Amino acid sequence: MLYCTRQKVGEKMKETTVLGIRVSVTTKEELVALVKQSITQDRKLTFVAINARKVMRAKEQKEMADLLRTFDVFLADGASIVAACDEPMERITGIDLMETLCAHAQELHLRVFLYGSTKEHNQKAQAALQKQFPFLRIVGSIDGYEDADVIQRINQSQANIVFVAKGTPAQERWIARYKQEVCANVFLGIGGALDIWSGSLQRAPEWIQRLGFEWLFRMLLQPKRLIQIPELIRFQRLVMKDRKKRQVRKHGITEERN
Repeated sequence: MLYCTRQKVGEKMKETTVLGIRVSVTTKEELVALVKQSITQDRKLTFVAINARKVMRAKEQKEMADLLRTFDVFLADGASIVAACDEPMERITGIDLMETLCAHAQELHLRVFLYGSTKEHNQKAQAALQKQFPFLRIVGSIDGYEDADVIQRINQSQANIVFVAKGTPAQERWIARYKQEVCANVFLGIGGALDIWSGSLQRAPEWIQRLGFEWLFRMLLQPKRLIQIPELIRFQRLVMKDRKKRQVRKHGITEERN
């Protein structure tokens, strides 16, 4: 995994790769500063959460690989992604960053728009967010099944941040296609976060998250996700194979130098 730097909204951000897919080496504090900067400078900033399934899709599907290249920040969302990196890095899930950005938005009086999930879950998520962040300005919302006038409604709301909960790859596709037409500066795909905030979907306890088994917890709650296991096994095999190749290459270089 080679580290590199790219220009990100006026500053350089460290990156690594997992099986050729970019992952940002960053912290929540750095991302909050980046969000503030993008809004102040009126620039677009897009986040995408990277997990094992997304890496495999990007390797096997050109559309996903092309979509990922349009984003600015690549969150190490999955525990398997963090484990695949050679250096310690902070795991930042979409829902965790959403919560952090809501706290930031409340403090700076930024405007937030919620797009996605069902109408019922969207409304319940709003109520839960408003309870936790009483002064958060949620200026609009629309469920993930009403796409006709969503751009107009977001622009009318003058939102600064848009959380998109349409699942992968729909949310990534929407952000990549429409970010320039929307007045907002910051876009984050949050998957099932609104379902969790609404209370309709339970998130793993923190101790399970710390152990890196949140994916297993979700599978037990949603057995249909069990079909993902072969894909996850392929991911782990490829990571091990890649790591072994790099170790052999490094050892070979050492031998030549000796």
